[in-house]
Amino acid sequence: MGGLPKWVQAWVLGLIIVNAAAFAFLHSAVGRWTAAAALVVCVFNIPMMLRQQGLTRLLSLPHFVWFALVAYLATQLFGADPLPAGSVRTYALVVLVVNSISLVFDVIEMVRWLRGEREVLGLRQPKAPLA
Repeated sequence: MGGLPKWVQAWVLGLIIVNAAAFAFLHSAVGRWTAAAALVVCVFNIPMMLRQQGLTRLLSLPHFVWFALVAYLATQLFGADPLPAGSVRTYALVVLVVNSISLVFDVIEMVRWLRGEREVLGLRQPKAPLA
C-alpha cells in the first residue's frame, strides 16, 4: 500500500477506522449491523489480498454489502422513527457518509476491473495478478 498516493492511504485508513469503530457500538443495532458488514468485507478481502499479493480493484466488490447497510442507516436516520440525538446517531451518520463516498469509488473501481484493469495497485512496476 506504500506505493499508493498518500490521500488514498489516508482514505483507506479512515475507512477502516470508521467501520472498525462499530465494535464500540455493539450495544446498538447500528453497531451490530455495521460490525457485521465490516466482518463480511474482511472475510472476503483479506484472502483476496493474500491471493493477489496486494491490492487490486477487485477488493471493491465486497464493499457492495454496504449498499444494504447504507439503506438501513438512512432509514434509521431519516425514516419514520429516527434515532434520537446521541452518539449512536452521530456514528450512524458518519458511517452513512463515509461508506456512501466509498461506494462511489467502489463502483468506479469495479467497472475498471471488469474492463481488464487488474494490476496490483501501488507497485512501482505493475505486477500481473495471479489467475
